[in-house]
Amino acid sequence: MRADRTIDVPFRTQQFVALAVQTGSFHKAARMLGIHPAVITRSIHRLETWLGFRLFDRSRNHFSVTPAGEEFVREIIEAVAHVERACDLSRYTAQIEHGPLRIGYSAYIHSRLVPLLEGLTLESFATWQESGGAPGMDAASRPELECGTTLQLVDRVERGSLHAALGVVPIRGEHLRIYPIMREPFSLGLSKNHPLAKQPAVPAIDLDGEPLFLFPRRIHPLLHDHITDYIESTGARPVIHEVMSLAHAVEIVSHNIGVALLPRSAAGLSAMGVLFKPVSDKLLSMETALFYCHDRHDNRLPLLMRTLQSHTRILTPER
Repeated sequence: MRADRTIDVPFRTQQFVALAVQTGSFHKAARMLGIHPAVITRSIHRLETWLGFRLFDRSRNHFSVTPAGEEFVREIIEAVAHVERACDLSRYTAQIEHGPLRIGYSAYIHSRLVPLLEGLTLESFATWQESGGAPGMDAASRPELECGTTLQLVDRVERGSLHAALGVVPIRGEHLRIYPIMREPFSLGLSKNHPLAKQPAVPAIDLDGEPLFLFPRRIHPLLHDHITDYIESTGARPVIHEVMSLAHAVEIVSHNIGVALLPRSAAGLSAMGVLFKPVSDKLLSMETALFYCHDRHDNRLPLLMRTLQSHTRILTPER
């Protein structure tokens, strides 16, 4: 830190610079912040006057960083990211000290895990406390559960609004520690009148030409691509239809319209006339994993892992 010069650059102005570069215009940055563009224009103009050079070249159809401003802007963007992360970490620490454990879960995780999470209440915490559990954990501590897609949960865990989450592999995150929990094969939901219903198990190759109902790609692009790429690698070319929920997929196939690819545990979503046949391809499966940020420490997370261990087979950590 330099003591020979006072640096008067408000953090809000630094945020304006970073967001203007990310969005490509002052107007778009202002719209994201819910403020008038003139606020950003005046703030950055004052900064440019203080610096002695322009940061941006702007016209009606052009927006770019000046050569003189490139290094400054690059450092400002990095500084803003560091400050925002510091705020997230501090907020997370404060929430740990004063709030309940917050756990997220995807609707597509193994169905046995949802009742287990809901059961992490008074009795389980009291048992942990008696066995030397985490300081500050008592019978009044009830975890808060939050459902979302795996992508949403990764963002919430990284930003500190969730302590941990259960999602579906593949899971990507720079700051995440990921622990696979359990793997389950897929089943096909189909009408009892469907030709494939006569088979004891269905290989992926037999899905060629079939209307195949699957979760939307935007919910989990990596998993969606893994599934469709594998099926196509067998030579099958099903007609993919996206449906928002497992229950909706089961309802559709009950009318003898195509087949639905579902986790084996979804077989409990019964509908009249629907059968569930195992998919015989061993490489086609869905894996549930627990993940949390490796740089955030909470004594309750090992207790959560211990509970999951007592109910499932914990695999070697992925990372």
